[in-house]
This record gives sequence, C-alpha cells and structure tokens, in this order.
Amino acid sequence: MTIEATYKVVGMSCQSCAVSVQTLLEHVPGVEKAEVHFSTGEVQVRHDPEKAPFDQLKAALEPAGYTLLPDAYAQVAAQKAYLARLRRALVIAGLFALGGMGLHLSPGRLPHFVDSLFFLLSLPVVVGLGQHFFRPAWQQLRVRQLTMDTLISLGLLGSLALGGFELLQGKGGHAIGAAAEILFFVLVGRYLEERARYRTQTVLESLSALAAPTARRLSPAPGTVLTTHLAPGDIIEVLPGETFPIDGEITEGHSHVDESLLTGESLPVEKGPGHRVWAGTRNLAQPVQVRVTVSASETFLAKLIERLQKAQRSQARAQRLADRVSAVFVPLVLVLAAFTVGYHLWRGAEAAFAWERALSVLVISCPCALGLATPLAVQMAIGGAAQKQLLLREVSQLENLPLATVWAFDKTGTLTLGKAAVQKTQWYAPQYAGKLAFLLRRSTHPLAQALSEHLALSVQPEPIEPLAWVELPGKGLLITLPGEKLYVGNPRWLAEKHPNLPVPDTTAVVAATEHTLIGVFTLFGSRAHRPQAFFGPAPSPREKMRAADGGSVASGRQRSARTGLRSRVEGPFPRREGPVD
Repeated sequence: MTIEATYKVVGMSCQSCAVSVQTLLEHVPGVEKAEVHFSTGEVQVRHDPEKAPFDQLKAALEPAGYTLLPDAYAQVAAQKAYLARLRRALVIAGLFALGGMGLHLSPGRLPHFVDSLFFLLSLPVVVGLGQHFFRPAWQQLRVRQLTMDTLISLGLLGSLALGGFELLQGKGGHAIGAAAEILFFVLVGRYLEERARYRTQTVLESLSALAAPTARRLSPAPGTVLTTHLAPGDIIEVLPGETFPIDGEITEGHSHVDESLLTGESLPVEKGPGHRVWAGTRNLAQPVQVRVTVSASETFLAKLIERLQKAQRSQARAQRLADRVSAVFVPLVLVLAAFTVGYHLWRGAEAAFAWERALSVLVISCPCALGLATPLAVQMAIGGAAQKQLLLREVSQLENLPLATVWAFDKTGTLTLGKAAVQKTQWYAPQYAGKLAFLLRRSTHPLAQALSEHLALSVQPEPIEPLAWVELPGKGLLITLPGEKLYVGNPRWLAEKHPNLPVPDTTAVVAATEHTLIGVFTLFGSRAHRPQAFFGPAPSPREKMRAADGGSVASGRQRSARTGLRSRVEGPFPRREGPVD
C-alpha cells in the first residue's frame, strides 16, 4: 500500500541541498516520488511503508548530514535554538571582520608581528565558526553531493591558506582579514535565511493556536480533554471569552460570537440553538453547549492551514528555474574557479594573484539569489499575507498580481480590518467618560473593547468597582454601580429606557443610566459610510470601477456618485448596468 506523507528535513542550506535530499530518497527501494520544498524545510514522499519505512528513509539521509523528522512542526524549537547560536557566532565573527577591515584600510604597512598575531587569533575563530559550513559540506561530499556549503567552505579555507602563504612570504596577512569578513557575511546570510524559515513556520503555529487545544466535555465521559480526542456527537461547553476548540452546532444557550478570523467582520454574530460555530472563533457573552460535528483534523480552520501549507509548497516560476539550475550550479562554479586559476597562470600572473581571483569567483557565487532569496521571499510573502487574513491558493497568484487588470470583491461592504473602531462620538453627559473607559476594559465584546480603547486616548480611566455585571446577548451590558445602574449596548435596547433616543441607521453603541443619556458612539463599518471609507474617488481616468449594489436603484446611484464609479449594476437582483447620473 502506497501512502503520501510529509516530513521535516533538518540541515538543508540551499536549493542544491533540496536536490540532494530528493535524489537520496528516490534511490530508496519502495519510494515512488519525493518532492522537497527548501523554503519550508519539508519533503513530501510517496512510498510503501512496508518496503520503505520511516526509519529507512531517515537512514538514507543521515550520511549526508540531513535529519528527517516525522512532524512538520517538530523543528520549530530546534530552529529557535539554532538562531540563538547563529546570533552569538555573528557577534564574534563581526568583531574579527572589523579587525580584517582595519588591516585592509590601514594607511601604511603594519609590523609583521601584528599580521601574525591577527592570523593566530583569527585562525581558531574562522575554523570554529566555520563548522556551520565545513561539517555539512564534508558530510555531503562523502555521498558525492556538492552544495552551497561546499563553495563557502572552499572560500574560507582558501582564504586561510592564502593568508598563511602571504605571512610566510613576508607580504602581510591581509587574506586572513578577508577570511574573517567572508565568514561574517555568509553567517549574516545564513541567519537571515533561518529567521525567514522560522517566521514562516511560526505563522502556521499561530494559526493552529487560534483554536483551543483542550475542551470541556460534558458527554460522554465529562472532563477536560484534548481537542484531538473529541469525536462527532460529543457535547462540550464553551464559556465567555474562550475560543471554540472545534466546529460544531450550538444545542443550548445564546451568545455573541466574534467571527472576524473567518469573515473579517468586526461585528459579532448572535448565535443560539441550531447555529453553527467554528474552531478559532470566540464566544463573547454567555456559556453555550456545542455538539461536535467534525474531528479536529476536519475543522474549517484546519482546512485553511492545510491550504496555506499547499500554497507554501507550490513553486513560482523562478523557483522551478532554480531547481533546474541548482543541479549544475555548484559544479559549474567550481569549473569556472579552476578556469580562472589556469587563465591567470597562463597569462604569467603570480600564483597568489591567480588563487585570489579564483576565491572571488567562489565567494561571489555563495549568496545565490536564485536558489536562496527567491524561494524564501515567496514563503515570507505567503506567511505575511496569512497573518493579514489573506489566503493564497498557490504561489503563482503572487506572480500574476502585477498583471491583474480587474479586481472583483464579493460583498464589498464587508472589506473591513476585522476590528471595530469608533468613528464619531456624541456626548450628553461627558462626566461619565472616565468610568466608561475603566469599566469597558472588562468586557470581551469587540465593540466594548473598541469603545474602551477610544476613550482611553482622550480621558483618564476612573477606577470604580461595579457591584454587579451582566452581559445580555443581543442587548448589551447592565452594570450596577453604587447608587445607579449603567446601560451600554444596542440603541434599540436603550430606546426602551429613553423613548426620545434617536436610533441611528448605523452600527452604534449607546451609554445611559436609568434617567440620563450619556452618549452615542458611532463605530467604523456602518452602512452609511462604507463606500466612502473604503474606496474614495477613483484617482485616475484609466482606473475603472464598477459596483454591484443590492439595494434600491436610488441608493445605487447615490453610492456610485460618492465613490467616483463610472458604471453600476443595481437592484436586489442586479441585471443591468447604467451610467452614474
């Protein structure tokens, strides 16, 4: 039976390493295909677990210095520790690189003992810190593989040899200064590469962490269990402020749920029995009981993460080119370096001069932009987009963005930042501002948090301890203070206490006591302001925008005129297009 599994590969430093890993795995009996993704450090293997078990795959890579891990996330902690070691190495190498630059920039020739002392001090540093490249280069050479580590190692060792030769000739050890500088810059490149890969992995981890790892199960077998142990049909309880650990359906209780993770909508959604909830969304108001409908691996959030992983594994055109070039890149560079030595010796140059030029060829080829920078830049772009809740199906979508001439958005009115913000404040009793700023900190409701943050910018929070605190789903907060009750919430709810209160046709929060209207706060995202806030007039005659408005014909014309649109499609079932009057 053939399976397809994803494993983590530790020890790859360039695209040539990825080619080597793929070649080694495909030579294992029982492996049909191996596809290595250097930027994510993963390999997808289609193999027969009986003929080619995991231990055999791991053993095939170990002689070349690569380690195969069964868990795609198992190396995140190891990457963090490796980054710490690289930072320490960078500090030491940087100090000696400065010394090497001093040798190069000295106005006159320094005494011979100064060159010798710097050579002796730098030798163990270059050799020691160079183990980041020497050890993997040697292990890969043992299995007849040439990678970027090979070029870096030859460049460092060649600089050491040239520096020693110059010292013996009494010409000054300037080449050893070059070795320290080369070491520093390649370590900088390695650090940036590993940090980019680490950040890409942490994006996936942060998305996975959005869902609670444990759940409070009510039946069967009540108790706290891992989310992965839940099965369809289980009943769990989710308290206010907690995230839903798994997809399911509410069976008991009413609450508001923050679904901005999935929809981008800053406004919470009222939920009750029969309504669906999703892993990673947050319960805001009241405890609810939920019947699990899928396993942890089948949640909507898990599918989002899986789609992101597939996008990271897909290859851009530049990456596919890098795959073809990497197979011959290192051997070609070595041939060019050898040709450089031969050419200069044939022209009658000194051996030191010819060797120095050959080292330049080796060193310049080390930071391969095609094999390193391109795939890592693509993965960072995908990870950064995911953090901003923009999901890409494949890398080619990034490459095609500059070619796009038409952008179509579904539900343009909901293109929000996923977080509410106060747009307008109308005070009737501003003396309550400090109390509101302090009290609303306790609420988990997005609108209350937005109002609290807004008030804290202009007033000093006034500490006060409430006697009672009640969150009413669909209505708002009822806060009992010494001598009075404070209501904060839905304008229609507050209109029951204050019949003369104007109910705005916007997203708003009203604060009041039993006898006093405190203020009306209009929040960003209201229907009356969305087109102006998100589009604005078209900046160029060449840019054309078209609106499909589900409202009335009059509202379609009005919105189109305000936003600078030159054409529109209007009505509850838009069928016709017309010019803006």
